[in-house]
Amino acid sequence: MPDNTTIPTIDPSGCSIDPPIVGIGQTATVTIKFTTPVKELTPAKIIHFPVINVSAIHPTDGYSDTWQFTAPGQTDNSLGLNHSAIKVDLSNMVDQFNNHGESSVPTGLTYTLDLDRPRISSATVNGNKLELTWSETLKLPDDKNPLTKTPFTVFVDGKEQGIADGVVVDPTKNTVTLTLNTPVLQQQVVKVNYTDPKAGDDKTGVIQDLAGNDADTALENSVTNNTPDIKAPVLITSPKPTVNGNTLVLHYSDEDSVRLHEDTPTGNGGFAVSSDTKKESIPVNSVTVNAADKTVTLTLSRPADYLETVTVSYTAPGDHMVRDAADHGAADFTSQSVDNVTKDTTPPTLITDDKHGPKVTGDQLTLSYEDQSHLNGIDLRDGAGFTVATKDPTAITVSKAVVNPADKTVTLTLSRLVADTETLTVSYTKPTGNDAAVVQDVATNPAANFTDKPVTVEKDTSPPSLITEGVYAPTVNGKQLVLTYTDANLLDGQHIAPASAFAVDSSGNDAITVSKVTVTGRTVTLELDREVAGGEVLGLSYNQPATDDRIQDTGSHDAPGFANQAVTNKIADTTPPVFESATVNGSTLTLSYTDAGYLNAERPAPTSAFGVSSNGPADVHVSKVSIMDRTVTLTLDREVASGEVVKLTYTAPASSDPLAIQDASSNHAISLASTDVKNFTPAPHPNVPNTDSDGVPVSQEDQAVGPTGVVTGDGNGDGIADSLQAAVGSISVTTTNAETSSDSSTSLTLVADSQDGDVSANSKASITSLEQKATPPDLPQALETPIELTSFQATLETTGSSESFSLFVDPATQSNGYWMQDSTGTWVNLTSEPYGGKMVAEGERLRLDFSITDGGQFDADGKADGVITAPGAAGHMPLSIVGQAPDLAQDGFWF
Repeated sequence: MPDNTTIPTIDPSGCSIDPPIVGIGQTATVTIKFTTPVKELTPAKIIHFPVINVSAIHPTDGYSDTWQFTAPGQTDNSLGLNHSAIKVDLSNMVDQFNNHGESSVPTGLTYTLDLDRPRISSATVNGNKLELTWSETLKLPDDKNPLTKTPFTVFVDGKEQGIADGVVVDPTKNTVTLTLNTPVLQQQVVKVNYTDPKAGDDKTGVIQDLAGNDADTALENSVTNNTPDIKAPVLITSPKPTVNGNTLVLHYSDEDSVRLHEDTPTGNGGFAVSSDTKKESIPVNSVTVNAADKTVTLTLSRPADYLETVTVSYTAPGDHMVRDAADHGAADFTSQSVDNVTKDTTPPTLITDDKHGPKVTGDQLTLSYEDQSHLNGIDLRDGAGFTVATKDPTAITVSKAVVNPADKTVTLTLSRLVADTETLTVSYTKPTGNDAAVVQDVATNPAANFTDKPVTVEKDTSPPSLITEGVYAPTVNGKQLVLTYTDANLLDGQHIAPASAFAVDSSGNDAITVSKVTVTGRTVTLELDREVAGGEVLGLSYNQPATDDRIQDTGSHDAPGFANQAVTNKIADTTPPVFESATVNGSTLTLSYTDAGYLNAERPAPTSAFGVSSNGPADVHVSKVSIMDRTVTLTLDREVASGEVVKLTYTAPASSDPLAIQDASSNHAISLASTDVKNFTPAPHPNVPNTDSDGVPVSQEDQAVGPTGVVTGDGNGDGIADSLQAAVGSISVTTTNAETSSDSSTSLTLVADSQDGDVSANSKASITSLEQKATPPDLPQALETPIELTSFQATLETTGSSESFSLFVDPATQSNGYWMQDSTGTWVNLTSEPYGGKMVAEGERLRLDFSITDGGQFDADGKADGVITAPGAAGHMPLSIVGQAPDLAQDGFWF
């Protein structure tokens, strides 16, 4: 093989410097590629260039075709290295064939230094976009290490503004764009700071040039505000413009500008102010603009009164209009309401004209004041500085003064009534002392003193009025029932209503009569013939007598009558309700109690407090408890059969338990041991239960006793079986002998649409139910009901019509009427002549004829609906009470 004599040299295509531009203090890695492997490349062989860390790449026996060295970092160009061409001395280097190179071989590399850091050359903002332009090309951050908002701080008018995430770097424009959380407005002053997070060059998360030089911290950089003004100023109406005295201030907002134009409007500036209270305009003397505060202040020709309602309008004039700094004019507006914050400094003034001047009626003297607001409702003491003078020999003093703030009146109560012919004057001197209460308005402006103001004496034309609410409502305490009236005068103590003009009702309790009437001042006191028990509920009625003796004032004005007025019972009720009796009919078990008042229907005992036992085939349980008046009704979970023996227990809950059988005063009824329950459930017919749809089983109707006195199934003796007529019903009932307390059975028959006991021809009426029920506890004591109540329901052909009924009963019951309660709760005899009824002996039966109107006072449902519901009693009232013509109501029954 011939010897290789080719000298080694440099292959520029394989040479490189990284980075190509070297930043401040940065090192650079230089790679030299030779055309053939060489050895012994040392720093000294790099011509005029300081290097370190020379190393061979892929060496073989000390020879390598690629060598690297490091160029140390520079902070300045004192060595003159910037833009230096890198050369290598190969004269002392040999290749594997011992060939030497030349002395100064170029690498094709130039060492370039960047000793300048990027700086902000300009900054602009438009709305929410703030753009920073830098002095040199910026390095684009990589995705893993994006540039954040952390190094930046933006101030708007001296206040820090929030910056959104997502800083955008554009190397082609040398810009960084920030997005502000709130857009800036035109003319706002904006500054921006950039703070280098660390000393030295950080490589990531900061502003850098292509050489990797970090931007230095740069504070208080002014930003050019290019935000345009595109909207006109707008009047702020919440809160409203305000007026205080003669100064009216309007506030404007402007989304784009921070100032109004400083131009001062001339004259009224296009503004017009009106008083809705006085129905007049208030001229505007001058207008002032505060550009920075964005306010317009109007000076009015007069102050606005306290509480005066003011509005303001604006029509832009040809020049000097309200506008912002960008010359956008504010819009016109009409009748904008204004908040009046003017204080009240005017004291109330006594009105002395004939129409509204001081007036007296009876012992009440009224003074009316004029004021911008209301009078202060302060509690005036005693005469409160008022004195009254009269030419009458009997002097008058002021005992009380009462303020009505809204009416702006002070009413004086005088020591006596004023006669219609008297001449009076009134004077006022403000009381003195630290705790003195004076006449004043709500702004505490005191009323002025006055002397000898004439008083108009007015005649009293109003009747006394009974007070029915509050502490002066009718009350009863023991035997004293007190009524209080309002009136300008006192009540007449000479012409007193008689005791017979008053009626006191206490349902279900002993009768009460008024034995004496006393009148004092404005009160009427009734003396009762017995003590009223605690919890007893009273109703009071007053029938104005035909004579001159009646409730009236001293001016002879009569108090009106009234009916069933509630009376507050001041006696505490400590007596619990007392059990009276219990009955059952089907699934309804009824307990009757006696009590001075009524049971509490809002807090009934729970179903668990009751126990029901029976000799029937299945257990009986209570599923519901309801209360009305003095009756407790239990709904059972099954029907009780006729003849079934039923017993009841009641276990009273603890006295602290709110749910129990109790009266309105929370007195609990005591427990009941095993108590007999009277069974009124009718026996069913074994085959045909009710063929004529009158609610009565055929088995009972077939046992009806006819006028002949024997069982015929034809209780009214019309020759047609009762079980075949819808308008005729017969049931078996249990009667009780009051003297022997023994029970027996009989039947009774009811005829609807009756003509002397027979059903009218072509009658459309029908009986839908007929049953025996227990009498209520409020039954008058003198009324005997051996067959208790006869409760029925009948349908009519014509809604709202009056229906005739006949009830056939056993004469042995000694019934002398059919008794029902009217709308006032009074028991009346419907068979009596005043009610168009009669009693007829028909063979061995007694026929009771009576009429009931659909929706009338004896129709229990109170509705004109074509259905009459009537719970009444075929009863006996002793002749010593009844007489021959029971037609006058007294004490809850007729006599």
